[in-house]
Amino acid sequence: MTSPFVELVHAFSLRVGARLPPDWANNARADLSLDDQDALAELSVAVDWSPPALTTRKPKPQHFPFLAFTPSSGWGIADQWVDKNDLRILTAHGIVTTPWDEVIQLARPSFPASTQAPASMRAFSIFAKALLGQRRLLVEATVATVVLNMIALATSFYSMQVYDRVVPQSGFDTLWVLTVGMVLALVVEFLLRTARALLVDREAGDIDAQMSEFFFARMQAVRLDARPSGIGTMAAQLRGLDQIRSMMTSASFFVLADLPFAIFFIFVMASIGGKAALVPLAIFPISLIAAYAFARLIRNDTNKAQENGNRKNGILVEALDAAETIKSNVGGWHMLSGWNRLVDRVHDHDQRVRRWSTIAGSTFGFLQQVSYVGVMVIGVSLISTGELTMGGLIACSIICGRINGPLVASLPNLVVQWGYTRSSLEALDHLLAMPTEHPDGTTPIRVSKIMPQIKLEAVTFKHRGARDGIDIPALNIPTGARVGLIGPVGSGKSTLMRVMAGLYRAQSGLVLINGVDIGQIAEADLRSQCCSIPQEYSLISGTLRENIVLGLPDPGDEAIMAVATETGLATVIQNHPSGLNLPIMEGGRGLSGGQRTLVGLTRAILAKPRLLLLDEPTANLDQETEMRVLSALFNAVEPDGTIIMTTHKLQLLRFVNDVVVMTGGKIVLNGPTNAVLEKLRPKPSGQTNPVAAPAPSAPKNRVS
Repeated sequence: MTSPFVELVHAFSLRVGARLPPDWANNARADLSLDDQDALAELSVAVDWSPPALTTRKPKPQHFPFLAFTPSSGWGIADQWVDKNDLRILTAHGIVTTPWDEVIQLARPSFPASTQAPASMRAFSIFAKALLGQRRLLVEATVATVVLNMIALATSFYSMQVYDRVVPQSGFDTLWVLTVGMVLALVVEFLLRTARALLVDREAGDIDAQMSEFFFARMQAVRLDARPSGIGTMAAQLRGLDQIRSMMTSASFFVLADLPFAIFFIFVMASIGGKAALVPLAIFPISLIAAYAFARLIRNDTNKAQENGNRKNGILVEALDAAETIKSNVGGWHMLSGWNRLVDRVHDHDQRVRRWSTIAGSTFGFLQQVSYVGVMVIGVSLISTGELTMGGLIACSIICGRINGPLVASLPNLVVQWGYTRSSLEALDHLLAMPTEHPDGTTPIRVSKIMPQIKLEAVTFKHRGARDGIDIPALNIPTGARVGLIGPVGSGKSTLMRVMAGLYRAQSGLVLINGVDIGQIAEADLRSQCCSIPQEYSLISGTLRENIVLGLPDPGDEAIMAVATETGLATVIQNHPSGLNLPIMEGGRGLSGGQRTLVGLTRAILAKPRLLLLDEPTANLDQETEMRVLSALFNAVEPDGTIIMTTHKLQLLRFVNDVVVMTGGKIVLNGPTNAVLEKLRPKPSGQTNPVAAPAPSAPKNRVS
């Protein structure tokens, strides 16, 4: 039996993505206590790890999680700040909020390098890799940028020649030659600038399509138990792709490409005007430093505005999805107050961003004017000493405007855009950090035919923030079993079903299908042979046919109608003029809860699964339809296939051979159906009910 502290360290390893072997704690003392401050150091010595890394400074939000020890609560997992000074710690007694104090010990175990998960990808590196993959774009954009800046330099030389040669000598022939050449250069500049913008916009669209596909697929690959509770908030994170695309195609983005030429122009200006180049040489770095400072100042507000904007999107989705509940319970004012609070927060942070943006615009405008005046003052003094001509001064002023003009003028918008883009990249980083069904770098096992023998060994799972979860020391369901899973509301039946389906990953222990860890089986093989029907079956927008054959090869109308007749869905199909092309709205709106369930059960029969998991599948059906559908389901599964069904209706247990009874997340009784039902019957006074009694020590039944 492992100690609570060892279980805590194992739970922490799952959070940080470390893969500990099953026997990692064999040498650890069984009496390590959560109240022992030296427990982590002792455990590290026992399992031959390096000493734990201790944190003495107040951690930043991105540095979490930590193992935390407090004198009042013992060891727990510190997962984040609640506010500036309060730390949220998950302990054995529940969630504790503790003011930050240096007596709190924050530590991280030094997991061996072999247990470390591959470093998670960063959104910025993914975009950079995609951008670097567009070699043609980079080459053509670079050539266009070089030519455009050379033409800009030619403009200053044109002015210098006009003032120094044409004006003093009235050389109109020279003027016309220079002008024709300059007009041609400006036409080329116009064409190149337009072509560059169109090229970048087109390639950015291609990159955006690739990134949208990548991140959407990544979102779908995230494990169900690891997803955030707010669906709308998670969806809003993907909207950050639009912000990043806007940054990639904006005019401000082109200014960054011109940045190296600013330094080149300073050298050209020095060759023409000598000391006059000192002005842009001083102003230019000051502008860059100011831009960095403003970016730091608005970072927190852009993050908060993005975060609250995501939450606002979440509450909007929630209000639309739960409209019936809200209207029925007069909850409109409650939702409106929450919406207004988030709107006020977003506006407050956006207002601060706009304030800093305004100050930045004024600052950079001031620096531009100072630069121009400085060049004029120094240039006039140089003209008086004969070191500079009038044309040279005009050329220097044009070059100075080129250095400080487009770049410095664009810095305010660039700073704000980058602030929001950075927040979007961080939101996508959070998405990339979520665990997926098969982590990168792992190779799943392909199984052509699953033999659905399910075995659970020391399996535990609990939802985030929950005090209790399921705790299954051992459960063995043989191939061909027909098992009923019963128990009171909240006993953990649905959670256990999701763990056995591989939708939730056990936080400790093993879930084996025919001796193979369910987490190692290729998802395509598992999902094609294991069908799970949840309590609330959701449909996707499209047609009824698309929902019935979702993920299946289309068997044809005849086969669909044959199964639909068995389940009773044929009535829905025949009563609608569109038949199988009946349009389905988001979430299956337009069909009743029972009809949505029939769609899922019809698909389950067509899938011919080897393992069928039914979580109260007929709760929305009348008794006659219920019996007909269950008969069809149980007949559709081959004799060597396995069916597990949860239910609150004891009359449905006629379909199963064995029954498992759960209470408080634990199995308290299992065995043949008749034997279990006999034990569940009310007992005479003085005898206990097995459901409330402690679990049998070692039941020896077909399902054990």
